[in-house]
Amino acid sequence: MGRTRLYERGTVMRGLRTLLVAGLVLGISGMAMAADNATATATAVVVTPISITKNTDMTIGNLVPGNGIVTLSTSGARTKTGTVALSTSGSTPAAAVFTVSGEGTSTFAISYTGSSTTLTHSSDTMAVTWITEAVSGSGSATGVTSGQASSGTLSGGAAKIYGGAAVTVDAAQASGTYTGSLIVTVAYN
Repeated sequence: MGRTRLYERGTVMRGLRTLLVAGLVLGISGMAMAADNATATATAVVVTPISITKNTDMTIGNLVPGNGIVTLSTSGARTKTGTVALSTSGSTPAAAVFTVSGEGTSTFAISYTGSSTTLTHSSDTMAVTWITEAVSGSGSATGVTSGQASSGTLSGGAAKIYGGAAVTVDAAQASGTYTGSLIVTVAYN
């Protein structure tokens, strides 16, 4: 009789294990049937590339040597310090003008990397400090006489950057046409 009970007990245990495994399988598959999902929308906005074009070159105008500084404001007005003299003959002074185009009312950074630090004629030079002003939309320069704009804001997708300069003139400055480059780079913030 002992063997029969052991046999029956083993059979019952195997049956319980089978039921337990079946229950786990049903439970797991029941969880799989309870799965759900959701969808996220991905959006990418392509904006108008920012661009800059030069409208007008800068003309500092004629001057007579003397120790001093000639300043051309962002509106094209000239002033001087020291003994340098401003001549009214020759080219009319004018600030450089750049037009910036881009997206709506975006802000942008301005840099001047690569700009000249001197105006040069043959082997002669004059130190130059660039002066700039950024104006939103199609506005006009206010006549800034120092500093460089480091940022600007588009209005209706447009802005202007006006460029002037402060040039150091020596009493023995050689006559001739001195040139250099104001390089203006813009990038969205």
